[in-house]
Amino acid sequence: MQYQRFLGSVRLAKAVLVGLALTMVATSDAEAARRRHHRVVTRAAASDDGDISGSARYAAYVVDDKTGRVLYSKNADSPRHPASLTKMMTLYVLFEELEKGRLKLDSELEVSRHAANQAPTKLGLRPGSTIDVEDAIKGAVTRSANDAAVVIAENIAGSEEAFARRMTETARRIGMNSTTFYNASGLPDSRQITTAHDMVTLGRALQERFPRYYTFFGVRSFVYRGETVTGHNRVMTRLEGVDGIKTGYTGASGFNLVSSLRRDGRHLVAAVLGGSSGRSRDDHMIKLLTQSLPAASSGPKVASVFAEGRLAKVSTDTANDAEPQEIQPKRAVAAAMIATVPAPAPTPVPAPTPAPSAPLVLTPVSAPMPLAPAPTAARPFNPNAPRIVSSEASAPFRRPASPRRASVNTAPRSRWPRRSCSTRPSRSPARSRRPRSAPPAPSRRAAAPAKPRSPRSPMPRSAIAK
Repeated sequence: MQYQRFLGSVRLAKAVLVGLALTMVATSDAEAARRRHHRVVTRAAASDDGDISGSARYAAYVVDDKTGRVLYSKNADSPRHPASLTKMMTLYVLFEELEKGRLKLDSELEVSRHAANQAPTKLGLRPGSTIDVEDAIKGAVTRSANDAAVVIAENIAGSEEAFARRMTETARRIGMNSTTFYNASGLPDSRQITTAHDMVTLGRALQERFPRYYTFFGVRSFVYRGETVTGHNRVMTRLEGVDGIKTGYTGASGFNLVSSLRRDGRHLVAAVLGGSSGRSRDDHMIKLLTQSLPAASSGPKVASVFAEGRLAKVSTDTANDAEPQEIQPKRAVAAAMIATVPAPAPTPVPAPTPAPSAPLVLTPVSAPMPLAPAPTAARPFNPNAPRIVSSEASAPFRRPASPRRASVNTAPRSRWPRRSCSTRPSRSPARSRRPRSAPPAPSRRAAAPAKPRSPRSPMPRSAIAK
């Protein structure tokens, strides 16, 4: 009995020791894993800032909006892919339509199959459905919805391609000379390029031109069809005074961000392109804004983004009145140049001098021209006048040719002999008829010459009777 109790105590002690050993091993493993994780995170945080500024895709640009002075610039004019920063220009064109009254915030936009089939991220719009303008704006800003951006483009310009051409033309008007758009969403396209400089220009233009609608870029979340849609811009919650504007990412572009900071009467607009991660991009943006803020001006605004472009500002009212889908920039500039050149004054042309003509000479007529003789009156009949007999009376009598014979004789004869359709045998050549065209043979009897008849005596009948 005692042996069994001792054996049980030994087993219990052994189990306790094993448990303690296992606990110690698990604790040491967890501590080692925690330490390894801390080292990795610390190493990544230390290298992220250096990696983003030293990578081949990195570009950054910081401007004091009140004075237009550049506070930081690195690779600012190097070509980069904008990714979803493209939606800033998409909304700029939409704000133009809202400002001109062609659309309203509660206007319904139709969703096409092409728009619904866009790649994520998106709101999940269905073909044939509608979405109002305000929800489309918020969806493009917060979730960076590609389907909402294409819906905006198609309802304004009819197609995404035509809308992209208008986006490029609008970019040229506000001084974005190195930016070309080929879609409205920012999905990957090797031809769609921009620069950090141009993105800052666009961010400033949105605030200066549309201060009312710019507040949409500060929306952090909204409810759409019962679902809360949250935004991607973490810098607005991490740094005080940041009021926008847009994030973007594709595999070719890296992590992009445009931010606007207002604090202590100062206003900065900055762009960071080509970040290696969203966290490193946000950290680098916060660092640039914090370092540049003391150098910014706190006085009144004295600079305009439209006057700072490398091209002169074109009047926005005149440019918006034209049809953006049909105007070509080169043709518009050429037309403006032609309109400003005054037309040359017409050179007076002297009137032609008529050549001197020869004087008209009138020849006098010596005698009047004879007129047609007047008709004479008929002579009265004289019964005693001698009678004159015509010589034609003594001519031999000839039978006039019959009409049939005349018509046959006058017709041209054929070169070839005429074939007879009759069954009667043809006559021999010796007894053949004479040609119809030959004249009739003269009469054998010679015509005696006509003797002239003596004229009658004009003597009266009474003398002759005697």
